[in-house]
Amino acid sequence: MEADLRRAIKENELRLFYQPQIDLVNGQIVGFEALVRWQHPSRGMIPPSSFIPLAEECGLIVPLGEWVLKTACYQIKTWSLSRPAFGQIAVNVSAVQLGRGNFAAMVKTIINETGIQPENLEIEITESSVMSNLTSAIESLSELKALGVRLSIDDFGTGYSSLAYLQQLAVHKLKIDISFVRKILVNSGDASIVQAVIALGHSLGLEIIAEGVEELAQAKYLRFLQCDVMQGFLVSKPLPVDEIEAFLNSYEPLSIPVDDEGSRTVLFVDDEPNVLSALMRSLRRENYRILTAGNGETALQLLAENQVGVIICDQRMPGMNGIEFLARARVIHPSVVRIVLSGYSNVDSIAESINRSEIYRFLTKPWDDAELKEVIREAFRYYETLQSKKLY
Repeated sequence: MEADLRRAIKENELRLFYQPQIDLVNGQIVGFEALVRWQHPSRGMIPPSSFIPLAEECGLIVPLGEWVLKTACYQIKTWSLSRPAFGQIAVNVSAVQLGRGNFAAMVKTIINETGIQPENLEIEITESSVMSNLTSAIESLSELKALGVRLSIDDFGTGYSSLAYLQQLAVHKLKIDISFVRKILVNSGDASIVQAVIALGHSLGLEIIAEGVEELAQAKYLRFLQCDVMQGFLVSKPLPVDEIEAFLNSYEPLSIPVDDEGSRTVLFVDDEPNVLSALMRSLRRENYRILTAGNGETALQLLAENQVGVIICDQRMPGMNGIEFLARARVIHPSVVRIVLSGYSNVDSIAESINRSEIYRFLTKPWDDAELKEVIREAFRYYETLQSKKLY
């Protein structure tokens, strides 16, 4: 088997398959995980569980891992030209690779050779491999982060990590292990662990991805728990390049139902029609239900007729100004999260409104689309947290 594997690396018998990762809010593809397979000439397709442990034991994981990284980076280069919004590709890295002193240097060489943007590459490290040599892992991860590469802890919750060190690792993402996701709808213990991991990750500013999602009900529950991204057979099994290309050409964003209409409804209030149009364009791929109003009176009527989760309101409007409108909305609809978006700021009135809990955030015009989308997502998480507390 070892001799066959050595030959496989030399004679290009390895294949990379790609599994899509899906944003749980808008259903869009935000990235892929690269998964290695071995096309053996006589035994057929061999899964990684059958040869990765052998590769680690005999030292072949180093050349094998380098091949995987390089192949994935060339695919990133291809997709960055043909599909600029493809996101990133995640590559699994073993403890043996990470423990080598020149791993970060090798990654830098491959990035330079392929000419990719570092942020399009994500390095996944299992929780147990990090903790097996924590000092070395922290050093290697710091070097990788300095390159601009994204970092993820895979199989989180299955190892023995100390929460005291989680912040020191400076990663971008936690990946919830499939063992917790598989029974999330029937096992209260697994559900509690997933909920705790999501809350912990968000408190540290990390993105959370759940792997092994096979049912729409699982996706719906994960969205209710405010998980960010999912991966699994519900959307697609891992596919070779030619099949993933066909999949991407035919993919329609997955619509994940929600019980609470307010958790996907945002109300924009501004007296300038062009601003309302621009705000709607900013969220065109976010799968929100969008309502608009040109003044406070119309907005209050819409709130009476619709369940709304987040309000984004201009400050200076004829008649009822933004702060006055939001103060009324707070009394009538206390669960709605209120945000001011304005080119004018009266510091005293804004500070007073924040202190009285009338507004959640204050944003200025002109806005940055990426920042606006992230603030709205945070606001909906807060709204959903308030709603979930009502259930207990």
